[in-house]
Amino acid sequence: MSYNQDCGGEKSLKMRNERIDSVKYWLIILVITGHVFEEFKAVPECKFVWDWIYIFHMPLFIFISGYFSEKKDSVKFKQSIWKLLEPLLFYQILVQIPWIYFKGCDNYLIALFSPWWVLWYLLSLISWRLMLQVIPNNFLRKRYIMLFITICISISAGFFPFNYFLSIQRTLAFMPFFFGGYYAKGKNLFLPERYRPFCVIFLMLTFVVPLFFSHFLGSLTHYKPYDDVYDAIKRIAVFCLSVPMSLAFVNICTNTSWIARQGRMTMQYYIYHALAITPLMAFANKLGIPSSFFTATFFTIALIIGIGIASRLPYFEKFTNPSLFFKNKPI
Repeated sequence: MSYNQDCGGEKSLKMRNERIDSVKYWLIILVITGHVFEEFKAVPECKFVWDWIYIFHMPLFIFISGYFSEKKDSVKFKQSIWKLLEPLLFYQILVQIPWIYFKGCDNYLIALFSPWWVLWYLLSLISWRLMLQVIPNNFLRKRYIMLFITICISISAGFFPFNYFLSIQRTLAFMPFFFGGYYAKGKNLFLPERYRPFCVIFLMLTFVVPLFFSHFLGSLTHYKPYDDVYDAIKRIAVFCLSVPMSLAFVNICTNTSWIARQGRMTMQYYIYHALAITPLMAFANKLGIPSSFFTATFFTIALIIGIGIASRLPYFEKFTNPSLFFKNKPI
């Protein structure tokens, strides 16, 4: 292969990764929207938006996490795990322990080891990457067998009494998407530009699902066991629908260098918006701001703009990994 071909291949890979970073940004916008609208689920329009988002946004987010995951040597693996473990421990101590102290609970040990709200994703991602690291290569190479096993685990997990504790239920439920992303590594996720209008039309058609069939969707958060055997069928149906919705969404996301740069800071968006929602809602309740679709939309936009502006600050990335404050400092 010639030098020019090498450069062309590297440029193509860089552009593809930049597009995926842009997808990550639009996904984190959906995450923020979903979490804000969750506070307004009593409003029918907000419940509709929440249902639609939750059908596919976390499966796609986890798929992309798998896409960027790989087996590493012990040093790099420990470093990658620490980047997730540090914010998990820091914000679990900062938020969950005071919550347990002031609110009280039936079982303090279980509450302590149940991740605070959004932190479940960090714990589950650590678990998936640990699995990826310890599964022997000769077995990992059998991709179709692996995917079949993870699908079986995902469906059967709901029959067991796993819930918030250590994020076990979600780790098992979403496992196929992580390994699906891992096996998709190096493959082009983007359709030719001429298919974009069809992707838009398809996503618009999926609005009918939460509009007319919301009672068939089951638990879209997948954090608790099934209520009955029909919930297993609902999980299968939702996950099957999430695949084409994810593909369509990936192919309608606009891509710019600024969006891609923001997409590389999804950890910060993820943590900061969660910290802001509770005081924001308390402030709204104190002012007597009515619950409405407009209020939810306004709060969502305000959060996105606020975090986007904060991303320009020098310490924006360090507060999610506080150990960065102590690096490269003279002793």
